[in-house]
Amino acid sequence: MMFFFRDWDELLDVPDLDKLIPELGPLVGKLKAADANQYRLFRFDQNGAIKAAFVFLCMDTAMSKLPAETLALQQVAQTVLLWSDTAFRSQSPLAVTEGGATILRPDIADVIRAAYDPVLPVAAQDASHALRMFARLGGAA
Repeated sequence: MMFFFRDWDELLDVPDLDKLIPELGPLVGKLKAADANQYRLFRFDQNGAIKAAFVFLCMDTAMSKLPAETLALQQVAQTVLLWSDTAFRSQSPLAVTEGGATILRPDIADVIRAAYDPVLPVAAQDASHALRMFARLGGAA
């Protein structure tokens, strides 16, 4: 689920959102104090697979300048896998083609494709999982 709003306090007015998002009030306070413009919350199944994702985008001045399709693609790329919160600080998961279209960077698309290979487990914590993904990225060639 994606929520777009201008002020974090607007979330407190969404009917029953506090039933979906634990401790919504304190969370809103923390996000406001941090001057955050986005937040993602995940729910997982018993095997560790992402079962639900909640994306909150506080449309500040910088974010409001981005086209809707760019915002959506960026958030989907950041939500489809459980990336570190610092994964895209130095480089966006998106690229702009010579024709001006915004696309998912091919290397990021490859990682997503490898992660969703049906022969891999839905989630893993061991180092061998990274090696299995690396092999699917052509690292073994």
